[in-house]
Amino acid sequence: DGALAVLADAAEGRVDCLVLLGADPLADCPDADLARRGLAGARSIIAVDTFRTGSTEQADVVLAAAAFGEKAGTTTNLEGRVSGVARKVTPAGTSRPDWMIAVELADLLGHQDVAAELSSVDAVTTAIAATVPGYAAATVLGVAADRDGVLAVPPGSGAPLEAGNVTVADRNRYDYRVVMSRRLYDRAAGTAMSPSLAPLAPSSAARVNPLDLDRIGVADGAEVQVIGTRGAVVLPLAADSAVPRGTLAVTFNVAGSALADIIDATAPATDVRVERL
Repeated sequence: DGALAVLADAAEGRVDCLVLLGADPLADCPDADLARRGLAGARSIIAVDTFRTGSTEQADVVLAAAAFGEKAGTTTNLEGRVSGVARKVTPAGTSRPDWMIAVELADLLGHQDVAAELSSVDAVTTAIAATVPGYAAATVLGVAADRDGVLAVPPGSGAPLEAGNVTVADRNRYDYRVVMSRRLYDRAAGTAMSPSLAPLAPSSAARVNPLDLDRIGVADGAEVQVIGTRGAVVLPLAADSAVPRGTLAVTFNVAGSALADIIDATAPATDVRVERL
């Protein structure tokens, strides 16, 4: 929600400088129209990234950052476990670890004290342990001593989530409600640029319950037209018994999938018509 709010502000001309830190809104944002308007509305764009993307192509300044495996430090997995990372590959060209880029920018902006304090990877790790809630145990020695990684649990993270009230209008009985999800491997630049990972990205097929194929009147694998309030796109359709009836399940950010072109991220739900070509 925070990223969508930033793009909305940029689209309205309220952002003087948009900094993309390893972000590609044109691919990462489920609302393609908002992403395009956000990049067009920002007065200037600075991108810190490893690969060229559609978003970096629109940046005024691009700072080349080292990729995973080209820099040392720590990484936090989905469990919240912090483990060490060693550099295995020499960075290409003039690319540098992103923390070095941040420190140099701080120095140029007059924060020489910060630049002097954060002069190494260990110094950055120490600063994170001292200032970031939940990371107190993730010190240089703590991470090095625990082969399984240090479990960082931010305060309050174990509290139950409060249910929000979202009003969603009843859909027309001919419509399908869109459910978008992500996969581990998709069209992300790091995956697409890796010859060993790129083939793992899934297909662009939208999935429906097998009984809905008869309702639509198409065979498994046929292309259909998906029509929303913002337009229409053509996608292949696949049968999946795990998908509830009346639902169109789509994997986001995979090659050939253009559903983001008709998604409105500000709407509580997206309902579409699915028709034969």
